[in-house]
Amino acid sequence: MTAATPAAGRTARGEPKLSVRGLRLEYAADGGRTTALHDLDLDVHEGEFVALVGPSGCGKSTLLKAVSGLVEKTAGSVVLDGERLEGVPEGVGLLFQNDALLPWRTAEDNIRFPLAVAGVAQAEQRRRIAELISAVGLTGFGGHYPRQLSGGMRKRVALARVLAADPGVFLMDEPFGPLDALTRERISADFLALWERVGKTVLFVTHDIDEAVTLADRVVVMSARPGRVIGEYDVDIPRPRAVEDVRFSDAFRRLRGRIARALHHRAEPTA
Repeated sequence: MTAATPAAGRTARGEPKLSVRGLRLEYAADGGRTTALHDLDLDVHEGEFVALVGPSGCGKSTLLKAVSGLVEKTAGSVVLDGERLEGVPEGVGLLFQNDALLPWRTAEDNIRFPLAVAGVAQAEQRRRIAELISAVGLTGFGGHYPRQLSGGMRKRVALARVLAADPGVFLMDEPFGPLDALTRERISADFLALWERVGKTVLFVTHDIDEAVTLADRVVVMSARPGRVIGEYDVDIPRPRAVEDVRFSDAFRRLRGRIARALHHRAEPTA
């Protein structure tokens, strides 16, 4: 888990780490064609945490799949570190709602998987696994199988597995959505603290405005299908943030209201 300079994307602009231009994505449905995304532009900078919100079915998850190469683009481009992406790129980590852990492997062995695929030496695997187990708050549970872990613990294992691959960009599709409210708040707080240390670039999909404003540097609002960007809102709330406190601030309430109005009316101008 390589530490990056925290807040790099927030303190300097320049060439984006990830750039989406004119993205259009269509798929066959009911004997015709459905357009999921249309002429979508988005930039994400090094070390920036960007949250995507929008109405159900607007293409938020489809955008992540297009960036990760899991679906084929109809038109447009995705550029990572100056290179146009075709197919499944290296340096991109995926974390979806389903933790997708291998049930026959322990927590440690699930985390080990990307390290083994990458040919990392055994001693280095053990060191990094121990570091990651500690970082995600699972000390003492490395030998447990997924069936022996709570939903929150399984999500922590899935997060550690993504971190083990040390991607430059995290794509996260409502990763905490299936959790109960209390577990979700706890793991959000832990993830936020971890992210503020390592400073990775994150594109995070959520249906929850509160979660978006609490975690992100910038909240991007998408229109109803076909999805496109209709608003971008900088989150001017100092870091580090305490998840349990930030939602009581005036800045939080003001920004949450602006984003909610944009979602309801689909027409509030970009900040």
